[in-house]
Amino acid sequence: MQNHISFTLSICLLTLLAAPSLVSAQQSDRPNIVLILADDLGFTDISPFGSEIHTPNIARLAAEGVSFTNYHTAGSCAPARAMLLTGVDSHRNGVPNIPEALPAEQMAYKHYQGVLNDKVVTLANVLQAGGYHTYMTGKWHLGHTPELLPSARGFDRTIAMADTGADNWEQRTYLPIYEQANWYADGAAHTLPDDFYSSKYFVDKTIEFIETNAEDDQPFFAYIPFQAVHMPVQAPREFSDKYAGVYDEGWTVMREKRRLAAEAAGVIPVGTEAVVTPRHTRLGRLDDGAEASSRPSYGSVCRHGRCHGYAYWPLDGIPREHRRIRQYYFRIYLR
Repeated sequence: MQNHISFTLSICLLTLLAAPSLVSAQQSDRPNIVLILADDLGFTDISPFGSEIHTPNIARLAAEGVSFTNYHTAGSCAPARAMLLTGVDSHRNGVPNIPEALPAEQMAYKHYQGVLNDKVVTLANVLQAGGYHTYMTGKWHLGHTPELLPSARGFDRTIAMADTGADNWEQRTYLPIYEQANWYADGAAHTLPDDFYSSKYFVDKTIEFIETNAEDDQPFFAYIPFQAVHMPVQAPREFSDKYAGVYDEGWTVMREKRRLAAEAAGVIPVGTEAVVTPRHTRLGRLDDGAEASSRPSYGSVCRHGRCHGYAYWPLDGIPREHRRIRQYYFRIYLR
């Protein structure tokens, strides 16, 4: 195993896919690569881009590497991740939209099925052919038949959520359109452990996969598309409780604080005008006069240390898991 590693963080929002940070421990012809995807994360949701959310390990990654603020993306997460993995426009790689949202008129076309077609290869295919071990743990959502799972698209070892998402604590769905939560391990149906929490489990399995080949000289590519942050928004209380009161000033005040912090961080030009959501929606007013039902709320949906709700930031747990895999790598391979 070569003693070099690259970490890349990508952020997927409904309208944005960012790849803000890249760090290389050392230069190498064939570095080890860890690609981390945070699904449905906002542009200013990480601290180096102006967030109040505590993301110290992501901030360190940004400070030590390169951050990108101008890039092309898709209108939803599956097309964005399909383009990230293939380098091909989503209207050509088979994923112009999530399959759950494609109208019948569009699905009449072979390249509009909402799954990766057989005309493209993934980054994992390319690296696997080049002698890399390839691992994937997390949300896939690019197809769930055998020929479309990550184990058939270039990944040696996999833990994959094939749907738009699922519960982060248990093996159950989060939307009534699914009869079950479709988890797979190495291409076969998978049963989650009793102590499952998605972010921790993905990093545990990634470390396990890496360790199985730690003694050989082949580099590895590990793709970790986290499920948390995407709804259902669920996080341990240790991450959610510390934000009680932070958002009490309302959406308008928080939006302006984020804008000013993003300007100070240099990720948007000074004087940028925010394009805001219309004040009146079917959920209520999204301004400082918003009723309690349309504001982030705390406490009422926490049970047994598990919190569910819009404002419980599972993002806070992603930096911890990112730190764990960094620490594992430097302990094992750079000792």
